[in-house]
Amino acid sequence: MQARVLHAETPQPAQAAFDEQRFRRALGRFATGVVVISTGSGDSLHAMTANAFMSGSLKPPLVVVSVGHRARMHERLMDSALFGVSVLSEAQEPHSRHFAGEPQSWLAPRFAAVEGLPDVVLLEHAAARFAARVVDRHPCGDHTLFVGEVLVFSLDEHAPLIFFGGRYGSVSAQDGALNSPPLAATTR
Repeated sequence: MQARVLHAETPQPAQAAFDEQRFRRALGRFATGVVVISTGSGDSLHAMTANAFMSGSLKPPLVVVSVGHRARMHERLMDSALFGVSVLSEAQEPHSRHFAGEPQSWLAPRFAAVEGLPDVVLLEHAAARFAARVVDRHPCGDHTLFVGEVLVFSLDEHAPLIFFGGRYGSVSAQDGALNSPPLAATTR
């Protein structure tokens, strides 16, 4: 007896008319955290909201951000040796909107300097913060992947801001999600 698997939608090979809007919606089904990437300080500070952030390696400690070629941050990171990543807490949704081009006139974002790294500032009250040195840049279609070696990081116990399907959300400590034991590693 053979089992028959039915799929709600069968993946189709790429066709001449690629549906970019549908592709964007499909990518939006992947829940992500939200970060603010920053470079420079003082009058030269530039910051941008992103959700294309990931760990690259533990040894050496690397993080990766993906930035579109048309973003002003792209040119800044092409010319920068250092950058910061602030993982936003659930209370920082207004910061996400502000640095995504929706100015929040009432908001006064507070950045903290990183000792010994004059061109890196990180948002206060973020769930996690990383100061990194650019060690590689990889073209990736209409984006560039910026690989940074983490020089300094900090971690707070704030719940993270989540982005899914074009909407913000959070992981509540009351749901037990933040208090769950880590998943056990298995090999097969």
